[in-house]
Amino acid sequence: MTTLEQPKTIGILGGGQLGLMLSESLANLGARVIVLDPSADSPAARRTAFTRIASFEDEDALSLLFQECDRVTWEFEHIPTRVLRRVLDATKTHNKLWPSVSVLENSQNRIAEKKALAKAHAPLTHWVEIQNIDELRLQRDIWINERREAILKTANGGYDGKGQWRLSTPEQWTGVVSKLVASPQAFPMVLEEKCDLLMELSVIVGGHPTLGSVVFPAVENKHSNGILDTTYFPARLPFEICEDARRIAGRIADAWDVFGLLTVEFFAVKSASGVRLLVNEVAPRPHNSGHITRRSLTRSQFDILAQILLDLPCEFQQIAPEETWAMWNTLGDLWHSGAPTWPSEVIGHKAVCEAMLYGKPEVRPGRKMGHVILRSSTHHEIDKEIEFFRTAFSSKKGGHL
Repeated sequence: MTTLEQPKTIGILGGGQLGLMLSESLANLGARVIVLDPSADSPAARRTAFTRIASFEDEDALSLLFQECDRVTWEFEHIPTRVLRRVLDATKTHNKLWPSVSVLENSQNRIAEKKALAKAHAPLTHWVEIQNIDELRLQRDIWINERREAILKTANGGYDGKGQWRLSTPEQWTGVVSKLVASPQAFPMVLEEKCDLLMELSVIVGGHPTLGSVVFPAVENKHSNGILDTTYFPARLPFEICEDARRIAGRIADAWDVFGLLTVEFFAVKSASGVRLLVNEVAPRPHNSGHITRRSLTRSQFDILAQILLDLPCEFQQIAPEETWAMWNTLGDLWHSGAPTWPSEVIGHKAVCEAMLYGKPEVRPGRKMGHVILRSSTHHEIDKEIEFFRTAFSSKKGGHL
């Protein structure tokens, strides 16, 4: 891997597991890394050399970060862009933030995101913008009359399935409308037509203004309760469908002038002609599903982003293309309490290529505590191993040894 002749300083907004793994890739290339995060207990604060403890609304801390760094990126979207814009204007450092603040703004609001995706000619499910309770009531009557199933989503906030309601029956509509009458702050919202879903996919694109772009292979994602459970590579779809997903993702990244990473999440849905792809949403950063690249490719998503931020050429190759890979998210539900550990059945297992804990001090249900990357001959064999690991956690009453 190419390294730097002259060290550069890279800033990361956010010290969670994505910031941690990116900082490790940057350090491996000889970069100096400054992580800004409000928590002294964040994964990056516990493991990386330099973390600045400050709020994402602390304009002085942000100004100092942009002045000290050659480039700045982020590991999650919930950063106040109004503050960022003031800091970038004051320090004249708009060119240092990759991806740009406008890309961040698109990803923070589902309405803005869908309009920007439509401009990029991305295929989308039918959707309606809802500004208030009266508009929601009107759409309720239309959708119930047409017997169409829908998903209602808040325009702002919400991740891992939060801020969403599935609407299939008049009773469900009545319950949601009654709830939102007392919550005008929940608007605006997006109403989407429910798809006849076959599978969920994601594609990560890396873009640089002069070095071009790289598009990662499409991976298959399986969710549980709105949270990613398992990612598989290769995806169990025809090659041409996966390549179409890569082309669409690359087109969106080009249209948005993304410098850095952009993850595009897809629905593969049934259609009269077979399988059709619809864009669900985007994330302009490393992605949970991309952890699988830490072992399945010669360069991970974090390595590629580090190379982009440091103006280094980007390339990767697939490892063991004849085999099947999977990344299993390990959530706080697996542990009863205390600091998490791996059961002996996971450590040293022949299928396990990586078992990583993020160093989060508090176990909570639904919280991403770590991941396991596996390699085997088939998807079926990998699923058997993951179920074996789930049983091992359960038998030890939460994974404590």
